[in-house]
Amino acid sequence: MWGPEGGPSGTGQAAPSAAASTAGEATAGTDGVQRITVTVDDQLRFSPSVVRARTGTIEFTIRNTGATPHTFGVLSERIDNVNGGDSRTLRVTVDRPGTYPFPCAYHVSSGMKGTLEVR
Repeated sequence: MWGPEGGPSGTGQAAPSAAASTAGEATAGTDGVQRITVTVDDQLRFSPSVVRARTGTIEFTIRNTGATPHTFGVLSERIDNVNGGDSRTLRVTVDRPGTYPFPCAYHVSSGMKGTLEVR
């Protein structure tokens, strides 16, 4: 697990000590799939860090605007190495309301984690 060093090809910078939480709502398309874009960066944070959705299928587009690679995982699904400048998509189906964490495996020890809130 990577920490303040930033993971492979990291920046060597630690995450801000008190990153502000941001919230975003997954929006349902005409096909019923809820979609949201989550941005990751060199400040070791997810934006939004809280994603709100309904039960059903949720599609996350992870967009890395920095240079530091990140991972994204929720439930048993995971994306490895979203490299700088890249975007990757992850689709999950959530059958039960609840709160589900989505950490970056490389930077969770530096506080890089978010939450999926399903109602």
